[in-house]
Amino acid sequence: MFANTAFTYLNIHPVDVVDIALVSLFVYFALRLIRGTRAEQMLVGLLVLVVVYALARYFSLLTLEWLFSQFFSFFIVIMVVLFQHEIRRGLMQVAFNPLSLSSSSSVEKMIDDLADSAVALTHRHWGALFVIERDTGLNHLIEPAMQLDIPLCPDTALTVFCPKAPLHDGAVVVRQTADGGCMVAARVLLPLTQSHTLPGDYGTRHRAAVGLVEESDALVIVVSEERGQIHIANQDGLSEALDRRTLVALLLQELRPSVSRWKS
Repeated sequence: MFANTAFTYLNIHPVDVVDIALVSLFVYFALRLIRGTRAEQMLVGLLVLVVVYALARYFSLLTLEWLFSQFFSFFIVIMVVLFQHEIRRGLMQVAFNPLSLSSSSSVEKMIDDLADSAVALTHRHWGALFVIERDTGLNHLIEPAMQLDIPLCPDTALTVFCPKAPLHDGAVVVRQTADGGCMVAARVLLPLTQSHTLPGDYGTRHRAAVGLVEESDALVIVVSEERGQIHIANQDGLSEALDRRTLVALLLQELRPSVSRWKS
């Protein structure tokens, strides 16, 4: 009764409340998407321009007001150009990939095989990129690459990433299956990051790993050819060098966050 009276007094309908809640939710997720990226700085710059435009109108600075009015007349185009990377990343994350769901045992087996494969590659100082598909589908990367259907294990990983093998260049995409992990594509080209936060001694393989996680929720395991080190690229960036134990722990945390123990 009181709520209906308040809505009538304020001339607010329940549909308006739902509308405002949905817009607030959209703004919240948009801000989360650009947090910590270059888009955050560009958004601050746009807000400064809006404030300057409002001041120009308030103080009747006609020339400055006309200049900014011309600028904001193409506001939609400007937003798309400035935030194209973040828009693409957001649209990709909207889609849900049902193939990413697996049983606990299959995820544990895939983690074991990934860790064993990465360690085996480091012993030979062979470089590799393992892209682990999660909720965001990666078919746009798989389709132009060499499509496979090979169970993941150290032997198959060594076969693919052998420097003399025709498929060693690029990344492989690993998808969760009922039996563990499956390599569904090889010679996959990943987008390079434009960020300048990576140290200069990291090469193209590391920049490609960070570039992919900037636009999807995938995990990327990087095996360095020169250093013989293992890194993981995720939403937090590039990890420090990992041994097998810490690699398994991090994969377990990312792929099965509800599990608190890893069976030895």
